[in-house]
Amino acid sequence: MRISTNHKTQKIDRQQQTIIEYSVKNGFKIDDFFSDIITGGTKAENRPDFNNMKNQLRSGDTVIVSDVDRLGRNADDVIVEIKDLQSKGIRVVALDVPFMNDWQKMTDDSLSKMIVDIFVTLKAHIAQQEKEKIHDRVMQGLNTAKKKGKKLGRPTTGVPKDFIKEYNKFQSGEYGNMSVVQFAKLQGIAVSTFYKYVNLLKEKGS
Repeated sequence: MRISTNHKTQKIDRQQQTIIEYSVKNGFKIDDFFSDIITGGTKAENRPDFNNMKNQLRSGDTVIVSDVDRLGRNADDVIVEIKDLQSKGIRVVALDVPFMNDWQKMTDDSLSKMIVDIFVTLKAHIAQQEKEKIHDRVMQGLNTAKKKGKKLGRPTTGVPKDFIKEYNKFQSGEYGNMSVVQFAKLQGIAVSTFYKYVNLLKEKGS
C-alpha cells in the first residue's frame, strides 16, 4: 500500500480492508501488510516499507495491491516494479485491473508478460495522444496569430557587416582570381550561405 501525503482523504484501512476481503474469498493467508506514507512523486525504490517488503519476498510469494498505481509513482515505475517482482518468481495481484485481480491466472507467465506489455502499449498510446494534443494546440495558436496578422516563422537573418565589407573587396577584385568557393571557405561559410547573403544584398539594393 502507498498513501500519498497530498491526499489526506486516503486511508490505509480502506486498502487493507479491500485486500483482506479478497484474501478471505480466495483462501489466502496474509503474512504482513506494508505501507508507506509518502509524497506522490516518490519513486518505489525510495520507499522504505516497500523495499522492506521486497527484501522479505521469496519465489512463489504473492503481492496483493488494492490499486496497481500503488506499485509506483507513474507508469514507468509500475512497469519496472512488476517486471522486477515477476523476474524473482513473485506473483503480483492488482485488484483494480482485470486479469491481474485473478491470482490463479497470474501464475501464467505468458499472461503476466502480456499484461506488462499492455501497460507499455497504453503508456505509449497516451503519450502519443498528448503529443497530438500539444500539436493541435500549437497549430490553433499559429492559426489565431495568422488571423491577427502576426508574422510567423524565423526572423530573416541579416547579412553580417564583416561579410559585406569583404564581399565588396571581392567584387572590386582585391581578392584577385579567387573563386566563390575559396572566398566562402575563407569567410567560414558555406557556398549556399554566400549566395544567400548576395541575394539579400541584391534585394536590399533594389
